[in-house]
Amino acid sequence: MHKDTGCDEAACAACDCGCSSCGGTEDNQFGEQMYELYQAGQTDDIVAACTKVLAEDPNNSDAYYWRGVVAAVASDFEQALADYTKAIELNPKKAAYYSYRGSAYAMLDDIKNAVLDYSKAMLYEPGDWVNYANRGVLYLNNRMLEHAIDDFNKAIELEPEDMGSYLNRGDAYVGRNLYSVAIADYSKVLERFPEETGALIKRGQAYYELSLNEEALADYNKVIELEPDHIQAIAVRASIYLGQGKTSEAVADFTRAIELDPEDGRPYFFRGVAQAAQKAYDEAIADFTRAAELNPGNVLAYHNKALCCEVQNRKDEAIVAYKNFLSGANQDAPEAAHARERLQELTKTTGETQLQ
Repeated sequence: MHKDTGCDEAACAACDCGCSSCGGTEDNQFGEQMYELYQAGQTDDIVAACTKVLAEDPNNSDAYYWRGVVAAVASDFEQALADYTKAIELNPKKAAYYSYRGSAYAMLDDIKNAVLDYSKAMLYEPGDWVNYANRGVLYLNNRMLEHAIDDFNKAIELEPEDMGSYLNRGDAYVGRNLYSVAIADYSKVLERFPEETGALIKRGQAYYELSLNEEALADYNKVIELEPDHIQAIAVRASIYLGQGKTSEAVADFTRAIELDPEDGRPYFFRGVAQAAQKAYDEAIADFTRAAELNPGNVLAYHNKALCCEVQNRKDEAIVAYKNFLSGANQDAPEAAHARERLQELTKTTGETQLQ
């Protein structure tokens, strides 16, 4: 029984079924030697061996295949594609050739041909779960979610220990807003790998979408315990704290996020919201100012700054902030109507003429 394919080599040696175990004894020995060199990272030796074999036998498909593997390792996917194609021309029934060429197409963003090659590999080797998993990822990345779920289902059926397909199927379910079933898939991964931060982040977000905030916090706390500088976990935890009215905790987390990435305007904005909720208006004004500097398109930063300036009786600053807000805001939004009303009132007291 072949260790990779499950093929009975004794039975299929003469059947020409195209699976990766078929071929003569000499071909199998060559493949095994190349595999051993590949595992040892001796890619130069693979190229040398393939060159020698092709000089003696220009129709040796495995030599082209292994030379393609080396090219792919070097990220030369055009060369890999050429070698895999030559291997397929010489032996059009070998599943591995299509599978690897599919991966080369995928790396070159040729999704249509990648899908076709994975499908062809399935035709010749229907029991290989990897092709379903790989095609599922292509479907997932291109928002073909139902097709992705079908492929991940098949991959898991063929290989129940394939945690990657559980994780990816969870992402596909999230794409369809099926958060509960996504949580089940992420949990399956975490049963096996309880410290897998990627799965914890994804499950935490799914809990958050279902308003299961305590469960979400538990996952984000675990991520931060494992990776204290995980900025995504810190920022999302801060948002949960803010939604729960735990403003001190939110300020602390947003401050940490700012320390990790001081050029991102979002944590300044949300820290400003938390500061305003604590009536720390001067600090909130400073945060909204910085948020607007880093992201001028965030017009709500100007609106929130104006509100805080009014509370602090900083009228001139409030007028400027309202005007900045209105210059970029949807004029039909409730905040825009409020800003125009406040500008009219503020300019009365300052003597400034309000432009209509």
